Amino acid sequence: MFEKGIMFLFFMLLAQYFGKDAFGEFSYYFTIASILFVLFDLGGEFYQIREFSKTERLKNFNTIFVIKTSIFLFILLLTYFINDNIYLIVLIVSYYIDSIISIFRSSLYKNGHYILESKFTIIEKLIFIGLIVANIVAVESILFMYLAFIISKLIYILILINKFYKLKYLFKSKKLFNLNFSKYYLFNSWSYILHALLVVVFVQIDIIMLKQMGTSFADIGLYSAAVKIYMTVIIFADVLFKQYYPQVAKYVQDNDKVPLKALILKVQKANLFFSIYFAILTMLFANEIISLAFGKEFVESGKMLTILSLIIIFRFSMYTYTAILSSSNLNYIKLYTSLACVGVNIGLNYILIPIYGVYGAIVATVITELLLVILYKYSSFKIIFINMISLQEILILLFGMMSFYVLYQYNISTNQKLIVLLILIISLVINMKNVKQLLQFNKV
Repeated sequence: MFEKGIMFLFFMLLAQYFGKDAFGEFSYYFTIASILFVLFDLGGEFYQIREFSKTERLKNFNTIFVIKTSIFLFILLLTYFINDNIYLIVLIVSYYIDSIISIFRSSLYKNGHYILESKFTIIEKLIFIGLIVANIVAVESILFMYLAFIISKLIYILILINKFYKLKYLFKSKKLFNLNFSKYYLFNSWSYILHALLVVVFVQIDIIMLKQMGTSFADIGLYSAAVKIYMTVIIFADVLFKQYYPQVAKYVQDNDKVPLKALILKVQKANLFFSIYFAILTMLFANEIISLAFGKEFVESGKMLTILSLIIIFRFSMYTYTAILSSSNLNYIKLYTSLACVGVNIGLNYILIPIYGVYGAIVATVITELLLVILYKYSSFKIIFINMISLQEILILLFGMMSFYVLYQYNISTNQKLIVLLILIISLVINMKNVKQLLQFNKV
């Protein structure tokens, strides 16, 4: 949460002090760099922790370092010849350092040093934001905003090496590389790379397509600001997911259908309840949130955020069915579903962006997100059939659509917004007992 908060603070400072053009440009290059990062990170911590749990040898550690470095250098060289933009180069280098840090981090996690690693991460992020603030106050260089990523991560990696590792030991020639392990590691990393790539492409490909189809950095900046807000709100859905997923996984593995059905219905109800609250609040105060976070220059992002707030409802519901699929041997369905939705998203963007510009990308995103949750729901029926679509789901969706229509079409005054907010708070207080029961996922 601290790491996410620091990044959001960075976005705010970048937008407020350097404007929507700079923010749009950063979002564009950041998207490209994040896609390339997946290719040389080779599954990152998810894969590394699995391998270190089997056996953690220095030679394997160094081999992963050599493989990542080799792929990174190839990608960096290729990027330089295709697009030698300094901002993109800096971000790719920053991501490379992050991929090397992940090797150390995986080792720390495997050996149970969670709190210690968290302290190192906090130190790194504090150094990062300190550099950003110093730049805004004294230097006012947009390039330094990018370089702060590299500097803070280099300090982090130096702290790790000094604390746990010796350079002489790490780079002994006899222990530097294992050819057999490198073949094994590369061969088994493809599924992790593909899944991570699909996730990144699904969420961010529209920004690249907008630029390639002639959209200005200023408009991309406006769109990115709205996306950053709704993606931040969705973090709460992920927090809920971590509460009920272990229990869902247990019932799925035990093939215990009766309590599983009861739990899923409870989870479904909880997700619907919280999604409508978060969605309406985001729609209601979209303009205020955007102005506070990014500045008056981004006022147009408020309309975009109002539309994108519908995705909050879809994402909360999607986590319900993600829990079922992820805990079963049908997890591969998620991969195929994501692949299909990426194709649909690219197709819709290709059709709609030339006609409607940024709003075409927004409509494409909303449609694709709705399709994704429908496919996840349908796929989960292979494990447990609950209902095609419940009355509660229909009512929540209709209420969300109605709220969106009213808030998008009409200029709601501040007093009216405060009245709606008061009604929502009173409703939450009245239902507090039921809310607490909904959150007790171990009791069904």
